[in-house]
Amino acid sequence: LLKAACTDVWWSSECDYPVVAVWQPENASVEEASTDGPIIANVLTAANALTPLTLADVFAQQVTPQSWDTAEDKAQRAQLCQLKELLENNLTNLKVYRYGEVEVAVYMLGQTAEGTLAGVQTTVIET
Repeated sequence: LLKAACTDVWWSSECDYPVVAVWQPENASVEEASTDGPIIANVLTAANALTPLTLADVFAQQVTPQSWDTAEDKAQRAQLCQLKELLENNLTNLKVYRYGEVEVAVYMLGQTAEGTLAGVQTTVIET
């Protein structure tokens, strides 16, 4: 469901990057499925400092219609709104993490009903 929701979805900043589904490896224990546990450490091995954000913060610019939006822009905004709702409705303990400078990796992660870690990842450019 999450993977399908990410099909052809792009995150726009100074460049467009795909939004991809990420999830906890099956061999990881349920105890590790927390946003401050070993799984996050494994997923974000390059991160020295994580900055937690809210989903609303991250999606605000992406889902706000602009007067110059093309039909393609409107379609992307609609897909991103659906993705945001999917994350909110299907994941608990949902948190957003970003790391890096200029080319920033953004992870939106939470727990599934089964207790595994899942979410999406993208990249934003900030200059």
